[in-house]
Amino acid sequence: MKTEKEWFEEWFDSPYYHILYKNRDSSEAETLLNNLISGIPMNAGSKVLDVACGKGRHSIHLNRMGFDVTGFDLSPRSIRHNLQFENETLQFAVHD
Repeated sequence: MKTEKEWFEEWFDSPYYHILYKNRDSSEAETLLNNLISGIPMNAGSKVLDVACGKGRHSIHLNRMGFDVTGFDLSPRSIRHNLQFENETLQFAVHD
């Protein structure tokens, strides 16, 4: 039995989504996270879950800051892209 996908399952895995957000880059993610983390007491090695991680820019920066990060997204295309950045403390998975 074939089930119909929800609109968001197709939208977030479409090339149009990535065209729309092409100006959201690593620099913008780093600025946001540096400001956010400065006000939250978190130690290096703390576990962070990046829900709806997309292409992983927040996960990657958090991992570079010393956090143990798991990012998940419902877009298989985005997660396939992110796998190149995985390491012992940075993991990605397709999940809703």
